[in-house]
Amino acid sequence: KAEQRRALRRWERHLNSTRSHRGRIAVENEVDLHGPPRDFVYINEYKVGAGVQLTPVAVGCECSDCMAEPAGGCCPGASRNKFAYNEAGQVRIRAGLPIYECNSRCRCGAECPNRVVQKGIRYDLCIFRTGNGRGWGVRTLQRIRKNSFVMEYVGEVSAGGEG
Repeated sequence: KAEQRRALRRWERHLNSTRSHRGRIAVENEVDLHGPPRDFVYINEYKVGAGVQLTPVAVGCECSDCMAEPAGGCCPGASRNKFAYNEAGQVRIRAGLPIYECNSRCRCGAECPNRVVQKGIRYDLCIFRTGNGRGWGVRTLQRIRKNSFVMEYVGEVSAGGEG
């Protein structure tokens, strides 16, 4: 049990040293003697496989302050001229509509309220061993308000094949 605890702490330190977001990651196993999963690699961005070409974002806005004076081609204009997020970063448009965030081609800064997902995980999370035999799960260690962004699911992008 002591060796398992040490292995899980090492994994936790590794996960937190590679994160590029504000939220911390805890690791917990109160169920069995399993250590960190051997086939799990934590990544913060998509891993592009051979033969895959990602199309870089082609649009941006000329706004210096998207909330105060959005220009005609402002990114939220793609969402019927509605900002997808409120001041607290919560989604305020109808579910199912696409969200177009400002990006590296925009003149607005990193504090633009139309940049939520790209700021990464803001909440402390816990990777934990489930008690029902389903392996590892993720839960929050903080209260999350309705319609708040939690995390982006990223993984390997491969050409064709079965998924």
